[in-house]
Amino acid sequence: MSTVGDMALGGDWERISNYKFNITENMMMSFQGRSCNITDGGGALIEKLGDKDGLAERHVLPGYQCFVMKAKVKFVRKDG
Repeated sequence: MSTVGDMALGGDWERISNYKFNITENMMMSFQGRSCNITDGGGALIEKLGDKDGLAERHVLPGYQCFVMKAKVKFVRKDG
């Protein structure tokens, strides 16, 4: 049995009820759902995504955190 977030961090769509992703490398996040707050390493809000954004893609950096609630999400590693 996999841990919550493993599929998403492996590049596959995963349905998430409520989870905090700690980003450790450059990644492209794909999100669709109720809520995703992206914060920087200091906890400052970078962006808040939600239903109104539809299918959204955002570049996330090491040290960022993505707080996902009731959504499907995936992360793809970026080179460079």
